[in-house]
Amino acid sequence: MKNLSFKNDKFDRTNPLSIFNYSRYLIGNSLRSLLGNKAIKQKRKGKGGLGQMVEELFFNYEVNNNPEADFSEAHVELKCTPLLKTKDNSFRIKERLVCTMIDYFEIIETSFEDSHLISKCQLMLLLFYLHIHGEAIYDYEFLFRVLWQLPEKDLQLIKQDYQTIVNKVKRGEAHLLSEGDTLYLGACRKGQKGDKPQSQPNSKIKAPKRAFSLKPAYMRYILNHVLESGKDYYTNYREKDSAAFELVSNQDLKHNSFENIILNRFRPFIGLDYIQICNKLGIKPYHSKNKYADIAALIASNHESKKLKDSEEFIKSGIIMKTIRLQENGKPKESMSFKNIDYTEIYENDDWFESEIYELFTNKFMFVVFKPIKGKEIRIYNNKTKEWIIETAYVLDKVFFWTMPSKDLDIAKEYWKNIRKAVLENKIKPSSFWSIGDHKKFHVRPKARVKSDKAINPNGGLCDKFCYWFNADYVKEIIDSKKDE
Repeated sequence: MKNLSFKNDKFDRTNPLSIFNYSRYLIGNSLRSLLGNKAIKQKRKGKGGLGQMVEELFFNYEVNNNPEADFSEAHVELKCTPLLKTKDNSFRIKERLVCTMIDYFEIIETSFEDSHLISKCQLMLLLFYLHIHGEAIYDYEFLFRVLWQLPEKDLQLIKQDYQTIVNKVKRGEAHLLSEGDTLYLGACRKGQKGDKPQSQPNSKIKAPKRAFSLKPAYMRYILNHVLESGKDYYTNYREKDSAAFELVSNQDLKHNSFENIILNRFRPFIGLDYIQICNKLGIKPYHSKNKYADIAALIASNHESKKLKDSEEFIKSGIIMKTIRLQENGKPKESMSFKNIDYTEIYENDDWFESEIYELFTNKFMFVVFKPIKGKEIRIYNNKTKEWIIETAYVLDKVFFWTMPSKDLDIAKEYWKNIRKAVLENKIKPSSFWSIGDHKKFHVRPKARVKSDKAINPNGGLCDKFCYWFNADYVKEIIDSKKDE
């Protein structure tokens, strides 16, 4: 039955909060439940079709290609963004939020302050809806609404991301753009299969179509605000942004880039071993499996926390810190593990660019590398066993940010295809996946210590848990590539 109560209400087109308040009629409804046959008759195609229908049929705004925000009088951009429901009834972000297409020739002549990006995305009305495969867009149910104003510090970081993308295009490297180049703002692939690559300035090499987008990690950060509120709406408009803690201040970012600020914090510790670093940090050395990751986090956060993943910047950007200890031959002591494979996500998602592993591998990485000093040992007191532990001394060797190059992402795509084939065929076992012995940079193997720990098999029942891994040889290749920096 149609819900027509919204038609008796009005909103102020110049007032963001009035527009936000009016959007409440969408929540719990689809366009068909609100508008009936009118929604069916005016169905729009394409990923932006739902947003156009909401703008035109619900808000009574004429759809146009104006570079300004959708609600230009209020400087509010409307974005409909899909969620997927998991088997445990939680929600996950389906995709990054596309902001505006990138014109390679235009952006090298346009400052961040004058860009279409900032005019559109500084203040956004985000309408989260439940995406169900095969369902008509006018039947998608709207679940949450958010009026999101980009916080001042986020704007500083997004401005740095924008400049990183612009600088790469200026160098004639638009074809080498990667979402791992940046923190919050990505340059995501856009367009359909068969679309012709575009020309770019300062190079004869054609580049894929791309758009500015807010990364899935940033969108999760926003969604979590709604979920934690226990309500179906949230706004930070004119409010101070709150987060667990900040790694860098807005004032810091006015003078340096995020990466340089973090790297500069590590410089005084280069060449020091664990005991020396603890002394410099003013903490008591302790025996723990995670002690090297702990001190790396303390250095990066200016003594704030051992958990960088809880910082505002890491939450919003999806940066992954990896602490590596080398052997005397320069090879890591072990391969590098990541999260367990979500078999349901693999099973249901056939789009590489929207896959969980694509997001994981296109994140920015921060590597903190420790190397052993031959013949040198350190003594650490173990409070649990009440005894002294003697072990090899490792010194902080180097710290760097890294983005997976496109040639390796091509291999990762084949890795994903291999995993997906095994899941679809219900052959979730070691012999179906790439192994270390295949020497293909990546492999699959268990990480769970308890054999009885099982995962949901989308084909039915339970199965063993496996996770994504970087081969140790690949990690060494990454580290060696930074020798001269």
